[in-house]
Amino acid sequence: MLLRCFFLGGIFLGSSYFLLAQTIYVSGNQVLSLTNNAVLYTPSSVVNEGMLLNDGSVQLNGDWDNQQSYTGDGWLRLTGSSDQTVQHNSQVLGSLEISGGGSKTVNGNVTINDTLNLVSGFVIATAPNIVQLNQGLRVENASENSYIQGAVQFHGTGYHFLPIGTNDAFLPVILEDVSGIDPLTEVTPFSNQQLEVEGERLETKTVSNYWTVTNLEGSYEGSVVTLPVTIADRFEDITAAVVVESESSDGLFTNLGQRDREGDSNGGLITSEAVASRAVVALGFTSEYVLENSVEVPSAFSPIAPNLTNRSVKIYSANLQAVGFSFTIFNRWGQIVYQTNDLQLASNSGWSGLDASTNQPLPGGLYPYVLRGNYDTGRAVEKTGSITLFR
Repeated sequence: MLLRCFFLGGIFLGSSYFLLAQTIYVSGNQVLSLTNNAVLYTPSSVVNEGMLLNDGSVQLNGDWDNQQSYTGDGWLRLTGSSDQTVQHNSQVLGSLEISGGGSKTVNGNVTINDTLNLVSGFVIATAPNIVQLNQGLRVENASENSYIQGAVQFHGTGYHFLPIGTNDAFLPVILEDVSGIDPLTEVTPFSNQQLEVEGERLETKTVSNYWTVTNLEGSYEGSVVTLPVTIADRFEDITAAVVVESESSDGLFTNLGQRDREGDSNGGLITSEAVASRAVVALGFTSEYVLENSVEVPSAFSPIAPNLTNRSVKIYSANLQAVGFSFTIFNRWGQIVYQTNDLQLASNSGWSGLDASTNQPLPGGLYPYVLRGNYDTGRAVEKTGSITLFR
């Protein structure tokens, strides 16, 4: 049998204590204290008009209404399958779990200190309501089925994963190493836009998604940023996708490059090479970027090809350093048939299909290669593959 609990005096729930109740109400000037491992559960709502000290777990399927004082490092678990509202009186939660599949609408500000576990269901925070994530917060299980819809604020420098999106798209942002002085920063996602991205070293590209970054307190000096690729952005290939930034959504954009990428045009991630520090970030496209922070080695050639470009194998890269470079090609027995440490030679002349030891033409076939070097960012590269020689 479920009880309707009214806490009119002080109550202490010790370790491993489990209390099941229909409604939880803490009256004014009274105290409800949960120690580590204590669990308080209700399929209905919790109203706190007194003091709630939570180092355990409060789980509810109804609304959360904290009108007075809440402290502790424990969990607030919102597990309702129907919509729930969250009123937390602009105080700090230790950890928050979102599950059950319903939407959880934030009224006022909610600050989370330790862990945000997004299992299923959405946190809806529309202006002026906001979710704040403290420095060092751990985010678990965020996905297209569970994220924060709307803007999010984060405190501090260092690494931040922002599990945000709009009402129709999951658009998470990774800030790899925020620099600044005690910043409080707000990031807001936008989807279903027709944002025209153009600027120096960029091909004109219309994208669906972008994000605004606003420094609210302290100083925010930027971070390397990772942005998601969605099918709505209509990239045919993300090899040439880059992170871009601008001072406004209708301004010219700056190409921040592509340090890393994963996935494809239906769903992937692009990480900037340079630090993003301006008010708007998005994805753009550059035809030259296929050569930056990547090395392209043709997979086939023929010394008798009609096109001169296809008569040798050349190295293509915009920012590979000459120091530490090596390019070695082997025959099927593992013997070296071509080797150079000269990046300029490998880029301009390349391998024409001759055996380096005899200077005689080699037969058609498959020739494995190993390329090693360093980008001008200091990042090492080792690329292996095979080249097909046609005669």
